[in-house]
Amino acid sequence: MEKFINLKCSRENAALYEKAEAVVLFLCRECVDHIRSLRLPEEIFELIAYQAEKQGYGFTETGSVTGILVKTKAGYQRVILAGIGAGRECTPAHFRMAAGTAVRELRKNKISDAVAAAPILANPKRGHYLKAVAEGLLLGSYEFNKYKSDGGAKDGMAAGPSQNKTENKIANVNGAADEIKEGTFPGKNKSSDLAKKITVTVFSEVSEAEVIVADAEKVCAAICHARDLANEPGNAMYPGSLAEEAVKTAQHFNLESEVLSAEEMRGLGMNAILAVGQGSAREPRMITLKYAAGGEKPFIAFVGKGITFDSGGISIKPSDGMGEMKDDMSGAAAVLGAMEAIAALRLPVNVIGIMACAENMPSGSAQRPGDIVRAASGKTIEVVNTDAEGRMVLADAVWYACRKGARQVVDIATLTGAVIIALGEHTSGIISNDDALAEEIRKAGHRVGESWWRLPIVEEAKEMIKSSCADVKNSAGRPAGTITGGVFIGSFVDKGVPWAHLDIGGTSTARKTEGHIPEGCTAFGTATLIEFARTL
Repeated sequence: MEKFINLKCSRENAALYEKAEAVVLFLCRECVDHIRSLRLPEEIFELIAYQAEKQGYGFTETGSVTGILVKTKAGYQRVILAGIGAGRECTPAHFRMAAGTAVRELRKNKISDAVAAAPILANPKRGHYLKAVAEGLLLGSYEFNKYKSDGGAKDGMAAGPSQNKTENKIANVNGAADEIKEGTFPGKNKSSDLAKKITVTVFSEVSEAEVIVADAEKVCAAICHARDLANEPGNAMYPGSLAEEAVKTAQHFNLESEVLSAEEMRGLGMNAILAVGQGSAREPRMITLKYAAGGEKPFIAFVGKGITFDSGGISIKPSDGMGEMKDDMSGAAAVLGAMEAIAALRLPVNVIGIMACAENMPSGSAQRPGDIVRAASGKTIEVVNTDAEGRMVLADAVWYACRKGARQVVDIATLTGAVIIALGEHTSGIISNDDALAEEIRKAGHRVGESWWRLPIVEEAKEMIKSSCADVKNSAGRPAGTITGGVFIGSFVDKGVPWAHLDIGGTSTARKTEGHIPEGCTAFGTATLIEFARTL
């Protein structure tokens, strides 16, 4: 998507306050007591004092946005008060959400130049808050409008994901006009007034702010790339086009790439993914990207479910909401986004990204309930339900990750609806055979504002997926559905290899825009994988 924000930081604020069209203030209840540290114009101090008296600090409540016109010496200026909360609510996660909301308020008011400030950013040790504000501004500006008639592709034709991108140039933290990096970037791609780009200058005393903002840009570019991919309709995004996008990304970021065709997968015995894709006119692909900058460090594999459209196959889904199943490749999109960011950040790690891509369709050639297939590992699978297809493509993918030399495996998938019943729509599930691995992932998610909860591998789970006529069956029914789905995948990982399964079935798509999370595909998990890679 077209760049929407030029993001800057500065330590000099007094003159910029006066020149800007709008001032955005991120305020928790406690921050109001330290507002003088921002050296704001007196008119804005008077405004905040008036609001405090009138509303009783209601403008600081979590998620609140208060926009007011203030008369200054130079004319009228819009002031946007973005509420953070009070006490323990004053976290980077709340700042990220508030920044996402604030940037849409700027767009709604057609602001082209704004300044943003928060008392907490006057503390040099609060770099994680600056990072959150930058990410919120960048991610909150995202929209997917490529197929609107006055937007991206013309005549409603599906033109592929690459048209949703443009160069991204970001000014460094001292305000110089240096170009940091080009790549995908969130923003509008229309030619209307609302597409007017905004320059947002964030006032900060944070140490190494230049590095923090540059890193935030790279991470957000990757997340928005993942969002673009998952938002693409099924007629534009299918296994072959996703493979093309992955190869293009690999070439741009100097990653090794490999794409296995159906014939090559057949030669490797990958009959599980082939069975899922055999009902579609579009053949499956197994995509591998490799990043090796960690010297002698062991390789870890990120493995993503890439079902580019899921009809359910012969066990067909209800028609209501089936169109949302274009996002069933969100795991693969998250892996591709993570690999992009890891390379852009030049992290000193060794990572393999594998995307198991297929289209699950009903036809005369589709797999049937009752079929038995032999996966690449040699295990046989009884197909109980063709709509439990994600775990089948991942069965071959995690096995392949071990063949590629991975010493840890993390798979990510929109695997079950059961995870929504268990954890709701804002928290994703972890199933793992390794306590340390699961905890590191959970902590990484917490640092980037993504919530994870580990579910136990209950003793009976392995018994539940046993088949009377094959080694395992691909569905054990509704009880403990998230757990048994994860245990199924884990049974195809080499013995002794630490493994974690991330189920993003409830968080991959948002019903409405909220904070920095857009309506539609969210790319949930991408930020967690990137942050987790920093710890390797």
